Amino acid sequence: MNILTNSHIFSNLVLSTAAAFVFLKYFKSQSLNSRLLWGIFLLSISINAGVELIVFAGWEKLEFLHSVTQSAEMTLGAVCLVVASYSLIMRYPISNLVLVSTISIGLLLFASILFYKVEYVAMIIQPFCIIVTLCTSCLGLAYRYKSALWVVFAMTLLAVAAKAQNIPLPMHPLDLNHYIVVLSLICVGKAVKDQYKILF
Repeated sequence: MNILTNSHIFSNLVLSTAAAFVFLKYFKSQSLNSRLLWGIFLLSISINAGVELIVFAGWEKLEFLHSVTQSAEMTLGAVCLVVASYSLIMRYPISNLVLVSTISIGLLLFASILFYKVEYVAMIIQPFCIIVTLCTSCLGLAYRYKSALWVVFAMTLLAVAAKAQNIPLPMHPLDLNHYIVVLSLICVGKAVKDQYKILF
């Protein structure tokens, strides 16, 4: 199937590529533990978009795998985002204990959806993680950290993306969601680039 004839396939391709690109371009200078957490967040988005692309291309047998990658993005990826963004904004090094604890909590939430079918966990965890990250960003703004401003933009865009179906634009809500998330990821990359810069 030609990707240009299916808007869902194209938007997923853009999202998957953008998430991987942002990680590879902007996170080389971060510590190993920080890169691991950011990598889980960004690559969970990239992998989920890639699997969704394949499903829309006709491989319907991968629908279960898509539900798995989607759950991982909304739980494990979201939890890693909270800790990674706090470390980025507040310039706090991530210890091995924090790394293991963060991944363990994310995996526990992921398992609760995958094995115990507690679907509402994902609907709660992702918005909660966005709110917590926004609160961290506000704290960073008090210190005039430029990275905090970029994270505010990123989290605001993620929140808007979740309500894409309510935005009156001549585009399918799923595609609009993907493109808004791409803009959010670019803001995340800018936050890393400007980590040690002051607003004014």
